[in-house]
Amino acid sequence: METNYQKYRGKCKEYVEKAVKADPSLTAVRGYYDCPLFGRQQHWWCVDSKGNITCDQCGKVVPESEAYFNGRYAFCSYSCAMRFVGL
Repeated sequence: METNYQKYRGKCKEYVEKAVKADPSLTAVRGYYDCPLFGRQQHWWCVDSKGNITCDQCGKVVPESEAYFNGRYAFCSYSCAMRFVGL
């Protein structure tokens, strides 16, 4: 059975392009994240016209400048980040 890692690894740009095509109010952003296993990795994500990003734990929308990041995931708070990893 294919893992999520195998299924989605290296496809963030592809998914971002699809999301921007479906909703032109979104903007594609290119950057990096620090992976504990593989070091610095390229990554793509979407922000809305106000620069907001969606929390990967609860779905809340927050300004990217206020988000907490853990690897390639964004969170609205430290609490959501910890819940995401089971703490």
